[in-house]
Amino acid sequence: MDQHNLDLLGNAIDSLVEALEKFEQGERGEPKGYKFAVLHMAHFVELTFKYHITEKHPLLIFSQPFAPTLNTQKTIGLWEAVNFINNEKEGTVSKEFRADLAWLKDLRNQIEHHKFEMKVAEVRSTMGRLFRAMMEFIVDYTDLDIASKIPDNVKETFKVLSDEYEMQLRDAMKLADEVEAANQSNNPFEDDGDPPRVECTSCGHYTMVVNQDSATGYRCTFCFEEESDDMPCDCDGCGVRTTRGDLYRTLTDDGEELRCYICSGRYLADKED
Repeated sequence: MDQHNLDLLGNAIDSLVEALEKFEQGERGEPKGYKFAVLHMAHFVELTFKYHITEKHPLLIFSQPFAPTLNTQKTIGLWEAVNFINNEKEGTVSKEFRADLAWLKDLRNQIEHHKFEMKVAEVRSTMGRLFRAMMEFIVDYTDLDIASKIPDNVKETFKVLSDEYEMQLRDAMKLADEVEAANQSNNPFEDDGDPPRVECTSCGHYTMVVNQDSATGYRCTFCFEEESDDMPCDCDGCGVRTTRGDLYRTLTDDGEELRCYICSGRYLADKED
């Protein structure tokens, strides 16, 4: 049988790739994938911190490096590694970063040792923060080029988790997909009604969906804007149903109204010209 050996860094990268693959499984609708993503992410974090410490001296990851006989079976834990790093430079692992690490470690222990409860939304957002914090640590305090070691099949997930904007956009798109699906008619003979989803002209994403709590009946899941040129809207003059972008703001005796091409007077003005 072939023997497979991984050094500390190789082991850390392997765990990261596994975490990304399992996270992507969760994103595809398999919640169990998030559970394994947590386990592999925790392993990646701890091994990366330990790798950083071995760069100072290879013996420092052992729990008793100055003992007469070195026990290579017992290495330092996560919090000892964090303390070492913060003793190098205070605040490298911030209070917020530590809080997320504590959450990760606690959930990992629950998964490994007894029953656990996992809130998917919390897992996704916390893993995103942890991932970005780890990437910042790697860039600022190591000479590692992690991105070059990521295989093609998980590069997109690596990019999304690395970028808070991309992560928020993916969340918004997922939510918009869910709202659209829940409000989509399955009756092919039903008269066409208002679309459950349109493009948000404020942020430019296809994330404006129906929302009963919105004053306009629509809200963007990304930027939370409630108005879009593409959303359906009635002419305040004749009542014709069109899109907001096809209406004109018109001053009347009662104030400002949204009116169609004809009711706004544009038709007559253009005709006279």
